[in-house]
Amino acid sequence: MDISQESILDDLENERLPLPTLPEVAMRVRETVDDENATIRDISDIIITDAALSARIIQVANSALYRGLNTTETVHNAVTRMGLNTVKNLATSLVMKQLFQATNPVIDRYLRKSWKLSTDIAALSAMLAKSYTGLDPDSALLAGLTHSIGMSPILVKAESDPALLNNPDKLETIIIGIYPQVGATILKNWGFSQNLVTVAEQHLNLTRNENGEADFTDIVQVALMETVAGTSHPLGYVELDQAPAYQRLEMNEIEEIDISGGVEEIKAAIT
Repeated sequence: MDISQESILDDLENERLPLPTLPEVAMRVRETVDDENATIRDISDIIITDAALSARIIQVANSALYRGLNTTETVHNAVTRMGLNTVKNLATSLVMKQLFQATNPVIDRYLRKSWKLSTDIAALSAMLAKSYTGLDPDSALLAGLTHSIGMSPILVKAESDPALLNNPDKLETIIIGIYPQVGATILKNWGFSQNLVTVAEQHLNLTRNENGEADFTDIVQVALMETVAGTSHPLGYVELDQAPAYQRLEMNEIEEIDISGGVEEIKAAIT
């Protein structure tokens, strides 16, 4: 079976392309936080049903990013410390890694590489949001983590075409050409905000004609360009200070981007 951009998009349009689902615990956390009557206890009770997520939430609450005067030992106290919106995005971020794994060794290598790049971009996106905008850093983190989620079903589909798996250049061309569209569909299905759907759909578009203040797409685009600079990635050749997104962030010099300290702390929290 020959796989092409056209065949995958046809499957997507006709709902034949299997799309990843957000793990149930993350979905329940997001839905509950969005309920205006939700309490910290409600959220804590959901997180507690997942032992691994509970441990990670407590770990992050005690990390350098959120650490208080005392060590937090319960999920309830961790949620209280970080706040509902942070926990909503963090719970999603912490379960994302499992969506970038596969049993096929070739596919697994691609997905793990994509996850590593996504965590780098997510951490830098959070720092850019904090340093250059009034946008929520936790939402920027999630935008960075999910910007390439569209690669996953494309790679899974490629398993049925051994010739394609053995042709990395062709596979890369297919992925780059359509993963933003596939990713936007996934995030719509997950009920994510339009801001994050737009990031998935438009982060490769250097000609976005946006006026006014920077948005999450600008943040992720700048983080992506900084991370892949000098590589074969489609945005690896772009002069960062010439990009409209860079201008909208009102960054005066490339050297202003601080990829040390806080970025490493964020990466440690989500990986």
